[in-house]
Amino acid sequence: MSAPAVTAEPAETKAGADPALRIPAVVANLLPTEVLDLRRQRAVRRTVLAVLAGVIVLVAAWYGHARYSTAVARDHFDQAQEITQRLTEQQRAFSDVIEAQSESQMITRQLAEVLADDLPWSGLVRALQAAAPDGVLVTGAFGTLLSSTETSAGGPTGQLPSAGQDRQIGTLTVTASGGDENASAAYVDALGGVPGLANPFLGDATRQDGRVQFTVRLDITSAALGGRYAPSSAEPSGGG
Repeated sequence: MSAPAVTAEPAETKAGADPALRIPAVVANLLPTEVLDLRRQRAVRRTVLAVLAGVIVLVAAWYGHARYSTAVARDHFDQAQEITQRLTEQQRAFSDVIEAQSESQMITRQLAEVLADDLPWSGLVRALQAAAPDGVLVTGAFGTLLSSTETSAGGPTGQLPSAGQDRQIGTLTVTASGGDENASAAYVDALGGVPGLANPFLGDATRQDGRVQFTVRLDITSAALGGRYAPSSAEPSGGG
């Protein structure tokens, strides 16, 4: 056991006492060092236990929040699965309609592929009539389509170059009558703006019964192709 600590403090001077005879006040801590160390250890232990308890409380709170969030997410997932199952059951009631729509779309695509090179002659004739200026009467139209060999080769030899980038697929001859030569020239100019037609060329022109009977030869281009099942309407219309 170590010696107790002794602290000397000056005693208060009594009235009339000799300062040389003052007795110092002595304060001694008689507790053993082992007791002091034990007290300090207990204080440190209490602090550590308090911190550990706080950490445990925080971990428990985080775990509870995680469990709650997981439960909420699982409930939402179960609800989504239930809605999906209910919608699937409702869709089964219309399975025949959905199957019919799918078959209709497939047939439309197949028709578009088969009729990709289909030429709507009725629309072409309407475009010829719509392009005719006042005083010009379209009396006939005769057209022929090129063979696949001629089409791939770029058309027959001696053909006038097309003003556009579309390939030539046939030729067209139009017969019409007008009041004078100016009317026939105006009709030729109007035919140059009809989609699907190119290179209008005025042929024979004769006057008969007070009117000019004339012939116009044109090229039919790929812009005129496309029937009712084409992805986009390619039916020519009047350019006037």
